[in-house]
Amino acid sequence: SQLDDSKVLVLSTVKIKNQLNGMEMNYTLVAESEADLASGKISVNSPIAKALLAKAVGDVVDVMTPAGAMQFKILEITL
Repeated sequence: SQLDDSKVLVLSTVKIKNQLNGMEMNYTLVAESEADLASGKISVNSPIAKALLAKAVGDVVDVMTPAGAMQFKILEITL
């Protein structure tokens, strides 16, 4: 209960919405060794996680991925 859930941190679970296609996704930011995309765990070193770190609900982030530029809106942050 002491942790701040107003900003995205390591171990935060973040609900984001792809601004281009409206698709919503949930990701938990974890250490590289714990990353498992199939279970929604992405490495803090991934392009999406790097863009989300320290952002707040309502923020829109631009991410350059191997598939090209993407834009996500942060809908919810939980721990």
